[in-house]
Amino acid sequence: MTEGPSILFIKNKLQRYKGKIVSKVSGTTQVDESLFAHALLIDIQTFGKNFLFLFKEFFVAIEVNLVGNVLVNKQKKVAASFSYHFEENEINFYDSEIMILKAKPSDYFNLKTDISKSEFDADFILNELRTNHAEESIGDALLNQKILAGVGPIIRTETLYHAKIHPDSLIKSIPEKKLIFLLKMIQDYAEEFLTLLKTSSVEKNALIFEKKNCPKDKTPILMEEIGNIKTYVCPKCQKFFT
Repeated sequence: MTEGPSILFIKNKLQRYKGKIVSKVSGTTQVDESLFAHALLIDIQTFGKNFLFLFKEFFVAIEVNLVGNVLVNKQKKVAASFSYHFEENEINFYDSEIMILKAKPSDYFNLKTDISKSEFDADFILNELRTNHAEESIGDALLNQKILAGVGPIIRTETLYHAKIHPDSLIKSIPEKKLIFLLKMIQDYAEEFLTLLKTSSVEKNALIFEKKNCPKDKTPILMEEIGNIKTYVCPKCQKFFT
């Protein structure tokens, strides 16, 4: 549950709860439960890797972590981080971070950075990368949700491969045309990713993510794992800009 399109895909399945009354909430996350007593769920949106549940005077942002998931009318043996209970249904979020904010999502999040929104602004992102993150590696920057909301390990791996850029390349060393192409690839691949989720074939259709050899020339793919995040690279196809 680490990619923005995955969150958007599940959000679309949860739309049937829009307009429903929340009877109560529960979970290991401590919240003011009185806020939710008989509260009307006005809308369900997303931002990057966050589910956004909108109520009259506040909204709830839920970010599902790397090994977390969402279950509807099902439970794990472990307690959920947060659960919505309706009259006959429930939505359970596991290994998730919860924020309750008394504002509008647009007051808190910069919609220009969300790779799956129509407001996505590639020129804004390009300027941000070159002005404020020039000394960083492009691989690290792509996973920074304040820069590119919704990019996860798969989108990072596949788009850098398409753009022929090594993830350890410094942003300041990458030609501007390459960065422009990369940002276009990220936006296009996010849309393709969402389509592939409908047939559960994201990993199957990936070119190098979790693959052993480059599809172009059969060069062995290198894999690095930092924390729980995997990166796959073709050392021959992807140029290391220094």
